Amino acid sequence: MEYVTENTFVYFDSPYRPLNVTSGFTSYTKEDFSDDNQRELATFYGELNERNAKLMLSNSNPKNINKEDTFFDNIYQGFNINQIQASRMINANSNGRGKISEILVTNYKA
Repeated sequence: MEYVTENTFVYFDSPYRPLNVTSGFTSYTKEDFSDDNQRELATFYGELNERNAKLMLSNSNPKNINKEDTFFDNIYQGFNINQIQASRMINANSNGRGKISEILVTNYKA
């Protein structure tokens, strides 16, 4: 964090929050990347925002499965949460390939 100064651009491509119990690859380390880790990342994101860095973060969009899931709305409250369409080319089931909504969280208007 010591190298992040005003107008530094920081992009987070963290482990995505699983949309269901079978879709999550969150084991980048021996411990899974849990909702608590997502909250910790959101706190760090807020700290970098205070340094006036330009921030962007991508993640899964839980509203693909549950329209009432406000997890990211809650932890990134006050930031811009944009829904984008992303292509999925890798899936064991060919029906799971194609476009899916993801989120981009920014601290600036895109």
